[in-house]
Amino acid sequence: MQIIKATPSSKEIERICGREVAPSREIYNKVVDILADIKKGGYAKAVEYAQKFDGLKGKNIRVSEKEIAKSAAKCPADLQKALKQAIKNVRDFHQNQMEESWLMEGKDGVVLGQRIRPMKRVGLYVPGGAGIYPSTVIMNAVPALVAGVEDIVVVTPIKGEINRAVAFVLQQLGITEVYHIGGAQAIGLLAYGAKDSKGKTIVERVDKIVGPGNVFAAVAKKEVFGVVDIDMVAGPSEVLVMADKTADPDFVAADLLSQAEHGSGFEAAICITDDMETAQMISACVDVQVENSPKKELLQKVLDNFGRILVVKDWFDGVAIANKIAPEHLEVMTDEAESMAAQIENAGAVFIGHWSSEPVGDYFAGPNHVLPTNGTGRFFSPLGVYDFLKRMSIIRYSEKAIKKNAKAIAAVAMEEGFYHHAQAVLKRL
Repeated sequence: MQIIKATPSSKEIERICGREVAPSREIYNKVVDILADIKKGGYAKAVEYAQKFDGLKGKNIRVSEKEIAKSAAKCPADLQKALKQAIKNVRDFHQNQMEESWLMEGKDGVVLGQRIRPMKRVGLYVPGGAGIYPSTVIMNAVPALVAGVEDIVVVTPIKGEINRAVAFVLQQLGITEVYHIGGAQAIGLLAYGAKDSKGKTIVERVDKIVGPGNVFAAVAKKEVFGVVDIDMVAGPSEVLVMADKTADPDFVAADLLSQAEHGSGFEAAICITDDMETAQMISACVDVQVENSPKKELLQKVLDNFGRILVVKDWFDGVAIANKIAPEHLEVMTDEAESMAAQIENAGAVFIGHWSSEPVGDYFAGPNHVLPTNGTGRFFSPLGVYDFLKRMSIIRYSEKAIKKNAKAIAAVAMEEGFYHHAQAVLKRL
């Protein structure tokens, strides 16, 4: 693994921060065409695309509860136990994020406030091509359920039958509306809904779409934003490990490779250390683990592109670089881990100490693993209950209050050139 002496202004830091997977114009045009087809052609067109791209047999994209139950029954007992505990941990964590409505009383009988309501219907995209993702269902659906979302709709491309772990989680969470469809066509189905040839609604549109997907799904989510809400357009995964000489180099190497194995080739696996000897030991451990990995070629591609060990002169520079990169996952394996972690301003999730390996957060601990990538941790937050809530302002003015303030309100309205805004309050005098 390449070792580089670095400062916050190093060109290599700029290169890492600038990495992205930009969809080609060809992909973009295909996505736009698919979305237009789904919007116009409804259910029949959704079936057509699912048959063409997602392996659908027949003309029914709805996955029955019987199919889900059959597959869930095949989930091994030890895996069931682990998934149940993960669901509990995620639910316990997210219950702390719930917001409450509030009111405040002002002078002259004025009452102002905010009313919190959940979204009614949310669509969840669960990838089904290159991997199996029961954790995606847990991390996206549980906060929606805690928020009080009434309907959760799952779309997923299925190879053969629905995966046993995914099916088991769906059962545990009480999710029964599942469709065998993926890619841009799945996003279109969720965003626009679908009717049959007689105009009967088969699939109702959703209010928000969440969940990761391939490049077609990601581009489609971006295109339908505004028609529906979306969680984010996620980029390639990334991990940054801050390690000093107290860190176990084998632990650091393993955690770096945990994100490098995702497979796009644009993942970032970055280590920052203040000690050259530590850097060399970590590099050697990475080499050994890669050599013995069944994913050797994939890992090497990622490490060649965006796998770096950055040696800094001190931790002032180290923290500055970490905050500049704003990684999706940031691990702190240093002697003063707590105090150093407190200096981190930009990251999706911070893992503190030698035993807090990144996959603990991916699968089990409780905080959400849907995190901002590509430096967007500077302004985005992890997925949470708050993403499934709507906030409505409450305004109640009394007769006394409007008569006291009408002229002031009208003065502002007239300054902006809105005569009838002014008249609406002046009429009440």
